[in-house]
Amino acid sequence: MSNSTNYLGSYISWVMDSYDLGAVVITASILEKLYYPTLGLLGAVLPIVFTIISRPLGGFVFGYLADLRGRKKALIFTVLGYSLTIGLTGLLPTYYQIGILAPVILSLLRLMQGVFIGGDVSSSFTLAMESVSRRRGLTSGIMQSGTLVGFVIVDLLFTFLAPTKDFISIGWRYIFILGIIPAALAVIIRAKLTESKVFLEAKKESPLIGLKPIIQTILVMIGFWIMIYAGPQFVPVLFGTVMHLSPAVYGPLALFMNLIGIPAMIISGLISDYIGRRTMAIIGSIISVLAAGIFYFGIEHALLLPTLIFGFGINLPSAISPAYLAERFKTFSRATGVGFSYNGAFIVAGFSSIYISLFSKISNPYIAAFTVLSIGAIISIFGLSMGPETLKTSELKVE
Repeated sequence: MSNSTNYLGSYISWVMDSYDLGAVVITASILEKLYYPTLGLLGAVLPIVFTIISRPLGGFVFGYLADLRGRKKALIFTVLGYSLTIGLTGLLPTYYQIGILAPVILSLLRLMQGVFIGGDVSSSFTLAMESVSRRRGLTSGIMQSGTLVGFVIVDLLFTFLAPTKDFISIGWRYIFILGIIPAALAVIIRAKLTESKVFLEAKKESPLIGLKPIIQTILVMIGFWIMIYAGPQFVPVLFGTVMHLSPAVYGPLALFMNLIGIPAMIISGLISDYIGRRTMAIIGSIISVLAAGIFYFGIEHALLLPTLIFGFGINLPSAISPAYLAERFKTFSRATGVGFSYNGAFIVAGFSSIYISLFSKISNPYIAAFTVLSIGAIISIFGLSMGPETLKTSELKVE
């Protein structure tokens, strides 16, 4: 029963963590108008960039804490941290009310949020995978799909609130403020968590000793995250800032894109239990590029179908991330390795939106986004080819 509780608690924690990231993505074009009104496209991507560039620090610090003191303790710190920062974001005055102080405070809040999101990955992913003895690929896909579940909750709120007349001035704030409420549920569930048997029985050594695979795993995640941040994380900016669609139009499109990604991740994880994590991720990376081509070169002619195809294809490769990373590291360094691999990749991938913005100056945003995404796919395939097939050679054994 404790293993099921651990997995459920970790999953809900990750859903609510992702809710916050989804909130800043779906409201990016609005935050640009209210907090960075002179920066255009760059202003729309800055809140996203600030949220993710501090994730490596959180992944390492809280991962190290989780390896030394336990997964559960690290989880409590992270959930309280991201609950506080998302609520404060919803209460922050705009540039037109307090001037330059508004974007400065928003940027600081997003940096803090990135630390707690990064830390949550280290403990929640590790505890979830250490609590699973069978079908780890499937449970990995379900766990990773929690990202999209969080996004879907945000998208539903956005779609519901967007038609209201005061949405741009006040309505968007409810999305951030309401993020505090479900986070309280995660705290209650985490109180019922226990340390995994794998962690309690493992020998205790310095987490730094077991980080030999870190370069290869970070390379894989750089590729995955470039694809994601030049893909679905950039799409609301593309719809709102580039295509000038209204929130009432692009809100439902973002919802459908994320919604169809949930079964895609679960299917990908399940298939990886048969053909392997590495093989599934390589195939998924190739499919992602094909789906991106359909989306970026077809979206000006039709909105819904290219968005659905893209939403399914782009989420196939990263579904294996929780299982693959947990299986690459020994128990005494697993949380540090998982957390820093998953989040350390943002040192490079976190600037994907800026790469697109800069490349758009010599091309157009559609070609720029597709090019950056394709480079991410190449990096992920190269990184995966450097490592073993963890379905056969796993460092994680759960009885």
